[in-house]
Amino acid sequence: MKLRRLLAMFSLWAPALVIVVTWGIWADRLPKQLPTHWGASGPADAATSAPVVFWWLFGVAMATAAVGTVLLARQFTGRWVQRAIGGIAGAVAAFVMGVWLSCTVPALGVADPYTVELGPWLLIALALYLYGLIPLCLLPKGTRPPVELTDAPPIAAVHIAEGERVTWSRTLSSWLFIAAAILMLALVIVLLLPALQGAEAVASLLFGGVVAVAALLLVVALCAFRVTIDERGLRVRSLTLGVPIGRVPLSEIATVEAAELEPTHWGGWGYRVMPGRSALILRRGPGLVITRRDQRQFAITLDRPEEPAAILLGLMQQQGAGEWPGAKRR
Repeated sequence: MKLRRLLAMFSLWAPALVIVVTWGIWADRLPKQLPTHWGASGPADAATSAPVVFWWLFGVAMATAAVGTVLLARQFTGRWVQRAIGGIAGAVAAFVMGVWLSCTVPALGVADPYTVELGPWLLIALALYLYGLIPLCLLPKGTRPPVELTDAPPIAAVHIAEGERVTWSRTLSSWLFIAAAILMLALVIVLLLPALQGAEAVASLLFGGVVAVAALLLVVALCAFRVTIDERGLRVRSLTLGVPIGRVPLSEIATVEAAELEPTHWGGWGYRVMPGRSALILRRGPGLVITRRDQRQFAITLDRPEEPAAILLGLMQQQGAGEWPGAKRR
């Protein structure tokens, strides 16, 4: 595993190594100025001093490799964080190498850089983004540890007789998202009204209005929710749009805890989805934390979360899930 990580780090430095080696080999065959921009006509329409091009691109490739190496050495948690860092750093460094090769290979042995045509090198430089797959595949998947919840006395389960059906529900709302929705609606109206009065109204609505309305709907969906607990488990539905937000089947629940939720531990406010956990955070304060049997967590802001936690534990015992750890109170 360490060897694969070292190989991934080395792959980040390989593009910079290619740049410096090719510069040493080709320096005598390159013109004093290298083509750096091509127009639609074909030949280059701009040129820059060869040493300047070399030091700029070599410096960017070195900086990218150095930043990527430092970040990989820190070994951030998260199943895809390390791979994402390696893949992005490798892709950027390789693209810089592709730009260097695009400026130098067609100019080898050419006296006038303004006669150089780019040819297929632009496509080759873009294709070099795929180089990022090398460090991405070499790096192992990481892990995202669950949010640590301090041990506390267990909550007593609600006794539910065999055959008895229990349903618990509560409506949640967030003034933060309601205010944000009102503000966004006002901005959408202000931005779209001028477009409706112009000749290009349709194009403006397509390119600007659709994006603005989509963003508005996302915020509106977070204004109010309905949380329901029954023999099927926990379900969350948006009241404003009527769409389901989340569902945790009773058979998948391992533990239920009543805890003080800190938004920064769950990715911020709103509906957050991260590797290993998801959450519906409307404010800082009490909430319900459910841990599934596969260690994935789901958290939701709730006042007096002890009641739904006790009901969920009772339903688990009713369905023969009592061997799983019980709910805990914080």
